[in-house]
Amino acid sequence: MDGKKFDKNTLKTLVIAASLLLNCILGGASYTYYHHLAEQMNETASLQSQVSHLEDSVSDLQAQADESQPTIDDLKAQVASLTEEKNGLQTQVDTLTSQKADLQKQVDTLKAGASSGSSSGSSSGGSSSGGSSASVPAAYSSSDDQSETVYVTDTGSKYHSAGCRYLKKSQIPMSLSEAKRQGYTACSVCGG
Repeated sequence: MDGKKFDKNTLKTLVIAASLLLNCILGGASYTYYHHLAEQMNETASLQSQVSHLEDSVSDLQAQADESQPTIDDLKAQVASLTEEKNGLQTQVDTLTSQKADLQKQVDTLKAGASSGSSSGSSSGGSSSGGSSASVPAAYSSSDDQSETVYVTDTGSKYHSAGCRYLKKSQIPMSLSEAKRQGYTACSVCGG
């Protein structure tokens, strides 16, 4: 009978050892599970904190955008106004450019008419074209030497009579006495 008791005691010991071993295994697994669960909870809390921080940043940015909107609207209105003003000025520039071209044609026509149909005596054109030297000053139209009109060019050193072939490009009327005073000499073709 001792053998059977031994077997029962051994069996009890083995059952107790197995229970202890099972408790250790299950306890270790539970610890690992709870430890992993705690880490996930900490990570979730950290992510929720980041989300909250980002939501605050979004709210701040939205408030800044709302504050800036009136300034943006004002700047857009100024851009539109300046664009409209620029377009108006461009229209004026185009109009003035067209008028300038028309005036240049008139000046060219008057110069061409003066060079082909001018006669000695009084000046061939009483109107001045923007400061051009095509008109004769009043001081040159009196006295004998001053009553004779001759013509000089922009580049030459001679004075010419009306219709001289050297007057095709430019012809500036002045009195004979003034031409001589300025050092001009008579043209060898027309004799001045």
